[in-house]
Formats: sequence, C-alpha cells, structure tokens
Amino acid sequence: MLNTLLIVLLAGICCAVISCQSEKSSVTSNVLQQLDGVEQSMFAATSNGDSTAFRKVCGADYFTINANGETATLEEAIRSVPRFKGATNELSEQRQRVFGNFVVRTGRLKVFIGAQQVAEALYTTGWLYRDGRWQFVHWQGTLAGMMLEPLAGKVMLEPAKIN
Repeated sequence: MLNTLLIVLLAGICCAVISCQSEKSSVTSNVLQQLDGVEQSMFAATSNGDSTAFRKVCGADYFTINANGETATLEEAIRSVPRFKGATNELSEQRQRVFGNFVVRTGRLKVFIGAQQVAEALYTTGWLYRDGRWQFVHWQGTLAGMMLEPLAGKVMLEPAKIN
C-alpha cells in the first residue's frame, strides 16, 4: 500500500513539474518587441522632464529605489521628473529576462548634461504587461563607475573577505 501511495505521489509531482515547465509566456513576441519602444518613451519622458508622459508609461504601483538610497512611490517620483530635463542617457550592457507577463531589464546608465557626464548607475527595471499595455512598475539604481571614484578609500566597496 505504501509503495502504491509513493508511486502515485511521484507521478503527481512529475505531472506538476512538466505542467509548470510547459507553460507558455503570456506575452507574444510581438508584444515583447513593443517593450523597446515603451522603454524608450520612459527615458525620453525623463530626459524631457515630462511628468505627464512619465506617468502614462508607469503602473499605479510603480516603486523606485534610487542609487542615492531614497525610495519613492509613483506619486512621489513624479515630482522629481522635471529635474532631469535636458539630460541625455547612454545605455549599455542591457539584458532582459521574461517571466510570463513580467520582464526584468538590467543595464548600465550614463547620464550627461551637454557633454559632461554627471552620473552613472547599474539599473534594474521591472515591466508588467497589464491592461493591454506595458507598465513601468519598478526602478532600482546602484552607484557605478564615476560615481564610486570619490568613495574609493573612504568606504568598503568590495565585499569583506571571510577567513
């Protein structure tokens, strides 16, 4: 009896695993390709200091963790968008991972005012395909490159070695 129960249990677990692995993404490749344009719109809205355009790209549940350690909801973040007016962005090292209708994008961002680089961060964005459109729901930035140079020798930038 115990052997029969174990066989049934193992068969059930195998079916569950196979079912989970065979689930298709809830977004088509065409919908996924639209994300590039929406992301460009988000960066353009920021560079233009356009809070209205930025709000249109975001989900109501947007949340940010900025490289300076501050956090903000959408309503709090909207007030900061105008300060980026005139900035240009250079993106590199971009990657994405798709989890059903949620996409995580990562990369490096360099921010310029005119020809002068003023910031650099590694970033993670979260994009949710909801209500028939891509919604920007998360930003997380980490100081990188030129932003770390003034901190060298003053704070621990490398993980501590454990002996």
